[in-house]
This record gives sequence, structure tokens and C-alpha cells, in this order.
Amino acid sequence: MKKEKLRKKNYRIFTLSNSLMALAVGLFGPFYYIFINEMGGSIENFGIAAGLLVLSGALFSLFAGRFSDKIGRKPFLIIGGFASAIIVFLYTVIDSLWQLYLLQIFSGIITSGFETAEGSYLGDITNKNKRGAEIGKYDAMIGIFEAAAIFAGGFLAARFGFEIIFYIVSVIALISTLVMLRLKEK
Repeated sequence: MKKEKLRKKNYRIFTLSNSLMALAVGLFGPFYYIFINEMGGSIENFGIAAGLLVLSGALFSLFAGRFSDKIGRKPFLIIGGFASAIIVFLYTVIDSLWQLYLLQIFSGIITSGFETAEGSYLGDITNKNKRGAEIGKYDAMIGIFEAAAIFAGGFLAARFGFEIIFYIVSVIALISTLVMLRLKEK
């Protein structure tokens, strides 16, 4: 009974934390191309930036999966959350495309480690007999928070610019990670 109570508590904490992270992602994700364009980049630069993000993440996911089995999911989640907050903040201080590309590589690595551990941890804390329902509920919460942020992100970026969005996203990612510190892992 105690184990089931802990599992449910971890599920609630994890869902809240990652809903906040989805809120952060939704605030700036859809407007990322516009940000690159304002830096003086083109659609080709956007393609390179997106490709670097995906490639670095794909390569790192092999490492992340293996090591999250050995050292646990929580270190990848916590490091990923804090690093994401820093990376998003760094978008406010870069002024060249090569710096953007470098951030994209780091972002791909961090995102890959986080997402690999996220999926694994979600599997660890869901009830085997209700896994589909619990993952569905989790995904619904994540989607609702991200959608709300996408709606709000356009209004905020139009009124206050991208820099304030990046600051807000960094703070939300930091709060999300602080919430995640409360997770218990076997």
C-alpha cells in the first residue's frame, strides 16, 4: 500500500513538473523561426539549426537511455531541466548564427537526455494494469498546458518581444525542475 501511495505521489509531481515544462516549451517553440529571422537568419539557417538539434539529440539518446538505466532517470531529468533553463536564457545573449547553432547542439543533447528519461520514468511510475490510461492522462495534461502557452506566446511576443519570452521560459523551466526535485526514485 505504501508503494502504491508513493507511485501516485510521484505521478502527480511528475505530471505537474512536466506540465510546467510544456508550458515553457509552448511559449516560444512555435515562434522560433521568427526569432531566427529577426537575428538575420533565413529559412536555410532555420533548417540547419533544426537539423543540428535533431541530429545531436538522436546521437545522444543512445547514451542517455543506457545510462539512465544504470544511474537512474532523476539525474537526467534534473540536469536536463536546469540546463534547459540556462540554454533558453542564453538565447537572449547570442548575436550570431554560429552561437545559435552551438546552442542548438547543446539543446538537442539536453532535450534528448530529458525526453529519454521522461519516457522511461513515466513507464516506471505508471500502474502496469492502467498504464495506457495513466499515460493518456499525462499526455492530455502536457498537451493542454502546451496549447495554452502557444496561444499566449503569440500575444506576449507581439507585445513584449522575444527577450521577455525567453526570460519567462527560463524561470518556468527552473520552477519545473525544482518541483521535480521532490520525485523519489527506486
